Amino acid sequence: MRILRVVAVLLFVATTALYGYFLVTEKIKSDETIPVIKLEEDVLEVAIDATNKDLLKGVTAHDEKDGDLSDMVIVESVSNFIEPGLCRVTYAVCDSNNHVATATRKIRYKGYESPKFSLSEDLCYSIYERLDLADAITATDCIEGDISDNIVISSEDYTGAIEGVFNIQATVTNRKGDSSTITVPLIVEDLNLSAPEIELTDYLIYMKPTDKEIDFEKFIVGAEDERGNDLTDDITVKSKIDTTKEGTYTVHYYVTDNKDVEGHAVLTVIIGE
Repeated sequence: MRILRVVAVLLFVATTALYGYFLVTEKIKSDETIPVIKLEEDVLEVAIDATNKDLLKGVTAHDEKDGDLSDMVIVESVSNFIEPGLCRVTYAVCDSNNHVATATRKIRYKGYESPKFSLSEDLCYSIYERLDLADAITATDCIEGDISDNIVISSEDYTGAIEGVFNIQATVTNRKGDSSTITVPLIVEDLNLSAPEIELTDYLIYMKPTDKEIDFEKFIVGAEDERGNDLTDDITVKSKIDTTKEGTYTVHYYVTDNKDVEGHAVLTVIIGE
């Protein structure tokens, strides 16, 4: 019995020693360090079409066990705009023991502009015409391109099939959360459907208060009566625009055929920063 007790004690001591050895060994082998990501710049400027590779400029990572992990850093997420053209990018890196580190900085898209509207036709309609503003108003974004499908159109004063000048509001938002809104005049007149048609190169333009005066005749493409006779030389232009003040203005183009039927087209001018 005494021999058995001695053997049991020896086995217990040996087992305990072996367990302690493996515990210490695993402790030595284990990695409790966390990778560190370093960013050269607090705000990185990039091009509009920047790729993830561009966003990783100046980003390095190091881990005490694994060493340099710079090539392992990924772009985890890019936020919506904090302000137009400025957002946050979050980076992440993982070491060999699955420890994850993250870091965040701001990026600014150089040359970014908020979405812009355009008109495929003027907003001068006859009361006898079908009104289709969804086709007339379009929008483009310098990052996404055509975002016309995102446009929301509304009006608080428009009443169908009556003459008048009504305020039409259009709002569009890009995928980065930046919105643009314009309020433009919709002109509804008792125009003959056989009235001469005036074509312009543009029906909506943007200007800055610092821009020089514009010769609005340069936007004329031409005019024809219902029989196709050229009336371009007979077009008159009328406008009351103060290019030094922000606001929305209209330039009016008129032409009359040999039956004294008048045609009318409108160029909308938005002046602002």
